[in-house]
Amino acid sequence: MKLPKVEITTDNKTIAVADGYALIDMCDDHDTSILFGCRDGACGACMVRVLDGAENLSPMQDDERDFLETMAAEPDERLACQCRVRGDVRLEVSE
Repeated sequence: MKLPKVEITTDNKTIAVADGYALIDMCDDHDTSILFGCRDGACGACMVRVLDGAENLSPMQDDERDFLETMAAEPDERLACQCRVRGDVRLEVSE
């Protein structure tokens, strides 16, 4: 069984994770440049740009969508603390 891979271009790092693994847990387990503040989708510290594989992240819930709208986020941006990995994905830390 092929494990999903998360590539973080900002760190030049690719990490294999179990299907359904939370990005926040991956970042706790590995040294990445994705930062977390509140850890529950209310601060925006963990905003990432999805470069490829957006369909392989868990669907965006209303709370995340509402928060990203208030932050004037781009359509390809997500909160890492709200995402679970379902397949290969390529990310970078949002500026």
